[in-house]
Amino acid sequence: MHVSLYSWLQDHSVLLRDMLRGIEKESLRVSSHGQLSMRPHPQALGSALTHPFITTDYSEALLELITPASSSVATALHDLEQLHRHVLACLPDEMLWAHSMPCFLGEDDAVPLAQYGSSATGQMKTVYRHGLGLRYTRRMQTIAGIHYNLSFPDSFFSALQEVENPGSDLELRTFKDQRYLGLLRNFMRYSWLLLYLFGSSPAVCRSFMRDRPHHMQSHQQHTLIQPWATSLRMSDIGYQNHLQAELDIDFNTLSSYLQGLDKAIRTPDPGFAKLGVRSSNGQWLQLNDHILQIENEFYGLIRPKQPPKADERPGLALKRRGISYIEMRCVDLNPESAIGIQEQDAYFLEIFALYCLLEQSADFDRNEPLHISRNQQQTAEQGRNEDLRLEPVGLFSRPFSLQSGALTLLAGMQPVAVALDRAYDTTFYTQALSTAYQRIDQPEQSNSARIIPQPQKQSCSFFDLALQQTLRNDERLRHPVDPEWSTQLEQLRIQSVEDQQRLEEKQKDLSLEQYLLRYFQPVD
Repeated sequence: MHVSLYSWLQDHSVLLRDMLRGIEKESLRVSSHGQLSMRPHPQALGSALTHPFITTDYSEALLELITPASSSVATALHDLEQLHRHVLACLPDEMLWAHSMPCFLGEDDAVPLAQYGSSATGQMKTVYRHGLGLRYTRRMQTIAGIHYNLSFPDSFFSALQEVENPGSDLELRTFKDQRYLGLLRNFMRYSWLLLYLFGSSPAVCRSFMRDRPHHMQSHQQHTLIQPWATSLRMSDIGYQNHLQAELDIDFNTLSSYLQGLDKAIRTPDPGFAKLGVRSSNGQWLQLNDHILQIENEFYGLIRPKQPPKADERPGLALKRRGISYIEMRCVDLNPESAIGIQEQDAYFLEIFALYCLLEQSADFDRNEPLHISRNQQQTAEQGRNEDLRLEPVGLFSRPFSLQSGALTLLAGMQPVAVALDRAYDTTFYTQALSTAYQRIDQPEQSNSARIIPQPQKQSCSFFDLALQQTLRNDERLRHPVDPEWSTQLEQLRIQSVEDQQRLEEKQKDLSLEQYLLRYFQPVD
């Protein structure tokens, strides 16, 4: 970041007070013995289709908790804890699995698909998930993580535009889109740092790799490990789509990004065509046989987001109204936190995102996405190996060690942390930065290092250790919900059920085929 921009940031830190953040946290429901729940989404939680804060992801057993947008980190974390408490109060004999990598899994088709009712909208969501299972296996969809959403206020962008381009007649929306895309590119360039700091999945239950080739080491009868791994969730064994690596989605402009996604949802793939779209008896198997069924199937470290309106495709929402916020998707569940994310981790993510927005962000050239992908894979599998060398990206014109690169980035983030501290009248941001320095200097303090030595040194398996942590977290969260949250959640439960019923009545004569024709029709 240029010195003058740093000075401006310090003088205008008050503009950062209107940042908004929200957290989406996935968790598998399990029995007291750590077995995947086979029960449907509990009625006591409301409708998974229409509830704004409590839904399901891939499976009926994969809960997703969504906090409302908050003006502070403390509020977002408090809200997430209240959602956890409420859910567990409705699950007297079930728990939420503490780790990103799943518990013991049986046969692949035993993972129950999420169900959303009889409406065409609900049917589409279930068929989409059935298609994901066919394409990538169902067990692959049981991986859980944290999505951290962040937006910066228009007043901040407006002032930033004036200091960088005085008198510019560029529309604010266009400027915002450009800066958010610059953030995305830098985030991808430097995301290896987040995998190192927050990766918490260095081991997996052997059942997850059933019949799949791998090069992990065996420990005990049921555990596979990578000695230097940080985040197997973000490695090739995790939630990845190798075909998507060939899509060449362009992050240099919003229009090119959207064109790439639109092409992917309209381009048939021979391999997926062999799976069939419908069975011989007419049952839907997947939404289509295209490279992507829908835009959300494009997995990524980070996404640009704009809240869609009813039945509006995410790409159309972005095209019509621009980027509203960014969704950071590469954060593992932290099992040492009862709610899956520690306070200092949230503060660091905000430092990191603001640094990525302010730092110079050249367009990707032809080779840089490949370097980014390799750095992601290498850090996920070998991040704590002192001999690891990463490929040139962004600030780094030559191969570099993870430690030296991390120290360079953290030094650049110092003024950002100071400005955020000043904006919120706290020291939590600079404290989070200090913790990151410590984890670089002492790799044994990283999340993954604190997890992986245990199965190596102890006789119990990853499953046993994960179950013990799940039980501890469950005990921490078995407390009453705050009264205001309790009242609101009961109202939302009732409202969500009524909303689903109204939607089903409205769409009772609409077939899924008709719905999909309308959904995928180019509107603009």
